[in-house]
Amino acid sequence: MKRMQGMSGMMEGPHHVLAMAYRDNLATFARALQEQVTRSKTVNLDLARPAVAEMRRSFDQMKQHHQAQMTMMGDQTKPPMSEMMQQMETDLTALSNHLTALESEVNASTPDPKKVSEHTTEILKQCAGMSAMPGNAKPHQMK
Repeated sequence: MKRMQGMSGMMEGPHHVLAMAYRDNLATFARALQEQVTRSKTVNLDLARPAVAEMRRSFDQMKQHHQAQMTMMGDQTKPPMSEMMQQMETDLTALSNHLTALESEVNASTPDPKKVSEHTTEILKQCAGMSAMPGNAKPHQMK
């Protein structure tokens, strides 16, 4: 398989497309949880726990495909894109931290709706930031 070159090659790669689809899925579940908490001012555990479990699964898949994309690109294209790649790693770390905190919160005996809302808001911001990366040839819509 020939190596992908530059940003345009990365944006068309199957791993990038799959990573962004998993990112969209993560955001969909975060939005559903956030809307429920906002409406009811409580955390419905029958919704929250499965939603957060799906968010974790989607995050893990997104990260796996991101890493596969980086491997596929090889060392030749990394230097010109190192700033973007560094930002992506920072975004993934922040997203992981908020997701871990959200998991802890929804697994508590009485989750705090305010904390759940704060973490879902930050997760949605991180996901939206991944959509707005400079040079994103095919921006993925975040609702």
